[in-house]
Amino acid sequence: MAVNEFRFIDASVLLTAIRKPTTETLARRMRAHQILNDRNFKFVASEFLKLEIIPVAAFFSKKMELRFFTEFFDTVVHWVPPEILVSPALDLASQFGLGAMDALHLCAAKHFDAEFVSAEKPTKPIYRAYSNAVSIYGN
Repeated sequence: MAVNEFRFIDASVLLTAIRKPTTETLARRMRAHQILNDRNFKFVASEFLKLEIIPVAAFFSKKMELRFFTEFFDTVVHWVPPEILVSPALDLASQFGLGAMDALHLCAAKHFDAEFVSAEKPTKPIYRAYSNAVSIYGN
C-alpha cells in the first residue's frame, strides 16, 4: 500500500482514458487506465469534478462516456464537501495563477492529502501549487 492511499483523478485523466486515442495520445491513455485500475489506491473527489465532465457528455448524448464517468464516480470512497473548497481554492488560484476548476480540484486533493493525477503537461501551474501532483503526460 502506498504511503497515502488516496488519489484525486483530474478530469483530464478521465477524458484521456475514455476518448479514442491518436498515435500521440495512446501512451497517455494506457497510463490513465493503469492509474484507474491500480488497486493500491482509493479515489476521492468533489462534486466539482462531476460538474466539469458530466454536462458535456450528457448534452451530446455520449452514452459510453456517461457510463464510464458514472462507473468511476461509483468507486469514489470519499467526497469533499463543496462548501469547504471555495475559499481555499480562491487563495490557491490567486497565489499560483490557476484556473477555478484546477484550484478546486487541488484543494479537494489536499483535503485528503491525496495524490493528484493529471494528464496536463508537467509545466502547468498545478504542479507548482501542489507537491503531490503527478502527470501522466509523456509517460
